[in-house]
Amino acid sequence: MKILVLNSGSSSQKACVFEVGDALPEDPPACVWEGKIEWDGDVAATVVKTAHGVVQKDRVHVPSRAEAVQHLLGTIGSTQTQTESSSSKIDVVGHRIVHGGPHFEQPVLVTPEVKAAIAAASVFAPLHNQAELEGMELVEKLLGRVPQVAVFDTGFHRKLPAPAAIYPGPYDWFERGIRRYGFHGINHQYCAGRAARLLCRDLKSLRLVTCHLGNGCSLAAILEGVSVDTTMGFTPLEGLMMGTRSGSVDPGILT
Repeated sequence: MKILVLNSGSSSQKACVFEVGDALPEDPPACVWEGKIEWDGDVAATVVKTAHGVVQKDRVHVPSRAEAVQHLLGTIGSTQTQTESSSSKIDVVGHRIVHGGPHFEQPVLVTPEVKAAIAAASVFAPLHNQAELEGMELVEKLLGRVPQVAVFDTGFHRKLPAPAAIYPGPYDWFERGIRRYGFHGINHQYCAGRAARLLCRDLKSLRLVTCHLGNGCSLAAILEGVSVDTTMGFTPLEGLMMGTRSGSVDPGILT
């Protein structure tokens, strides 16, 4: 099975093609094709490489993010970068979705209803959710009816205990869905499992703090493999100082 994975970040776009057998490996397999875009105004700086070490770099002027991603994905079958694996049919596409709102905990097949729910949550993660929806539309355009799966960064934190999830304000905030959702959950969950393997320990025996440090940053407290607290909150703005986000600021400064 050949899986295309799209990760739309706040400052970059990453994509990989993986080839797996009937059983998923314990460790992520090597990419048979890998692409990345870094944004510089209206210029998209792209880097593409294959499992055989072929590297292709380019800088293209594009009017929109969607066109830059289309340019990147177009290199999967190009003569410069193609491999036997990456140039053949993609079986499924996976999307990292930053904000799933109150609706999603587990990965789901993308349907019109799922896209509508992701769009509704985009007001809380405008740097991410809209780009991820554009990626879904682009895949439909390029690959037709290939199945697409949405995996949610908020899913890992959906079982936060009440003291961590509920803000110290009117309780009807929580009843209206205003709560700590947490983000970067896909990576926090992976890092916890990977740490347990490297330590040769059962994940359920560990108390961990995991760190996601990029243009967006967050920490998570993980007890027995379950997220029990995290620094990001209702939106990806809260918590640590980040590349373009202040993180938590004393409200007294603003009064």
